[in-house]
Amino acid sequence: MKNISFYIIGLLFLFLPQFIHAQTTDTDVNSFLDKAEKELYTNPQQAAYYATKARAMATSSSQQSQALYIYAQAEKLLGDFDGCIQALYEADALVSKNENDLKGHIYNLMSVGYCNLGDYTKAINLSDKAISLFKTENDSLNLALCYNNRGIIHTYINEFQQAERFLKQALAINRSSKNLKSIASNLNNLCLFEGNIEEQLEWINEAIIINKHLNATWSLGENYNNLGKLYYYAHKYPQAIAALEKAYQLALNIGAKGVICDNYEYSALVYSAIGDYRTAYEKQTSLYALSKEIQSENKLRTVEQRIAQEKLLAQQQKEELQQQEYKIRLLRRNIVTILIVAALVAIIGFLLHQRFKRKKKIQLLNAQYRIEQSEHEIAKLKMQRQKAELENVQHALETSKQETTNFAVFLQSRNELLDKIQEQVRQGYRMEKQELIPHLKKINAFISQNQTTNKNNSMTLQTIDEKMKEFLAHLTERHPNLTQGEKHLASLLRVNLSTKEIAMLTGNTPKTINMNRYRLRKALGLSSEEDLIAYIQSI
Repeated sequence: MKNISFYIIGLLFLFLPQFIHAQTTDTDVNSFLDKAEKELYTNPQQAAYYATKARAMATSSSQQSQALYIYAQAEKLLGDFDGCIQALYEADALVSKNENDLKGHIYNLMSVGYCNLGDYTKAINLSDKAISLFKTENDSLNLALCYNNRGIIHTYINEFQQAERFLKQALAINRSSKNLKSIASNLNNLCLFEGNIEEQLEWINEAIIINKHLNATWSLGENYNNLGKLYYYAHKYPQAIAALEKAYQLALNIGAKGVICDNYEYSALVYSAIGDYRTAYEKQTSLYALSKEIQSENKLRTVEQRIAQEKLLAQQQKEELQQQEYKIRLLRRNIVTILIVAALVAIIGFLLHQRFKRKKKIQLLNAQYRIEQSEHEIAKLKMQRQKAELENVQHALETSKQETTNFAVFLQSRNELLDKIQEQVRQGYRMEKQELIPHLKKINAFISQNQTTNKNNSMTLQTIDEKMKEFLAHLTERHPNLTQGEKHLASLLRVNLSTKEIAMLTGNTPKTINMNRYRLRKALGLSSEEDLIAYIQSI
């Protein structure tokens, strides 16, 4: 009995420190998460720090996904939309299937990030997913949050009536719940576009009072930005400048680059209206530099490609494991089959040896030999046919690979050409007036030498169009009212060209291509939940 007591005490000393450490770690993680949420709208940089600490100490995927979500919110407030979306992708990979609340928040914030980067179609799709999840959970407060962000998305694409409808729905829900923080956000966003100035001034002043009470510095900066814009609409320029200066100071204190960008834009409008064009130009220059720093489409595409590659690698590993399991099962089955067949042949041979004469046995053996020869010939023909099919597939793959390579070389050569022209233009900045005209002639001659690029573009587009003849016939049969431009865009989307690549081939901007995609979706009668490219590829 005494030995048993010593044994129990020894186990307690062994496992008690680990248990206490686990409890302490969970407490620290929750403490950092609470601090991060508290500092989010007051000091986003500090909130990002706390969220990073919480993720490093987290022991469960649920805690890690929560830390990543709060970190993404902080990055969004600081204007780093690429970092925001990358963190959200990582959080989405960690969050469990039954955590619909957190998954809905991730989709909702991701839609805002894509909206700020100009991909409005993806932003609306993600917003629909978030709304669907919160409707399933019957969560009115988070549904109001989704409606608020959806209103912002429609504001970006100049659909102001729809924006106002979503924002007022969110405001009604939040007023009934007395959710001051969300009420202030709704009131602020209702002032993002020109409307009833007197009513909007009342809304924005109410939002300012609420955010001062909540000590929400980031939100106050955005409020004063919108107040300055409303004064601009009302032609009250001194009041507009005062409000914008206050907004700039608040945003600068917490490093909110997105708010500073809006401040530069609105300030340029006001200074231009009062005739101070030099200051307006300085604001526009600052806006361009900061916007270029914030909106990095290439970085976002790298994030998306890395996520897609990780998913593809996981799928490949799963398929390889399934193939190995199948081979093992097939091997076992073949061994059993061989053993059974061998036993049957032995029994049959023994019975034939006893009952039939040697001549009958020889005839039977000859017949079996002829059957085996026939099966061998059939198997040989099958192998030849499979080999021919494999060669055809390999040839098609090589052809596709060559086309992809040619396209990549085309894009690279075009970028190099533009870089050379840009460098020559920069050289012209440093030249005297008498040297500038010969230098411009030199640039013009260089462009003329490389104008064959347009012919290469036409050949590339012509190659794609020739492969799409059958597809275009089916598309016209289903949708006879499509314009020629819409059919051409559909054929480019069918071969998985990105918005940027289509813009380079057609000579348009990515924003124009996104609007054309939106019109094509309407012309095809697709809802916002249906995938445009998947539908085109199914035709």
